[in-house]
Amino acid sequence: MNKIKDSVKREIVINATLKEVWDALTQPEHLNRWYTKNAEIDFRIGGRGYMNHGWGATTDGVFTEIDAMKRFVIQSMDGDFTTITTLEEVENGVKVSIEYQASYLGEMSQAIKENMLFGTGQFLENLKSVYETGEDIRAKLWTGWIGITHTTNEGAAGTKVLKVKEGSVAAAAGIEPEDIIKEVDREEITGYESFERVLNKKAVNQTVTLTIERKSEKLQLSCLVDAYPVPY
Repeated sequence: MNKIKDSVKREIVINATLKEVWDALTQPEHLNRWYTKNAEIDFRIGGRGYMNHGWGATTDGVFTEIDAMKRFVIQSMDGDFTTITTLEEVENGVKVSIEYQASYLGEMSQAIKENMLFGTGQFLENLKSVYETGEDIRAKLWTGWIGITHTTNEGAAGTKVLKVKEGSVAAAAGIEPEDIIKEVDREEITGYESFERVLNKKAVNQTVTLTIERKSEKLQLSCLVDAYPVPY
């Protein structure tokens, strides 16, 4: 994962041909296999790309650069958010890099950036799964949550709670802002992504034990896992 002031990037290697991966990223019928619920793509410079990703998320933009089999760029309709997708043949397949650029990324909170990169990573993992094993894993993504906004704990393991949603299962469990979640059911949490992955393996309505660091005190709290608030 690469982070600079006005750019964030995520990448993965897919064991497939360059043509397969290029089509997967640019053709509506292929995008729908791993990424979108619905894609409307006019893949040419100046053409529009609309994508409904599920979970209430959509993107809409215009293609500003296309270098066949290598790279394409789509810019948001307001012109201030750019997505750069790059393909590179490597020893064991094709490396796909997705980079986001915007004038306001430097002012964005680390939690929002981490959420953006995690979501991109989830979809790229599904691209890899679909093209390497034939399995679409979207049904397993974003199934559970507890109602917190959090970010990787700087300088130490764990993820730091920034906000607790009123009425959430996290609030009911007694989780507070500034708490650092160190473990879920004794599984170590190293940061934002680690927590999301571990939590998402749990069943909705399951009770988990969170090991929390609060100031200098270590606590264990029981917390229900709630259904993710936005259905696919």
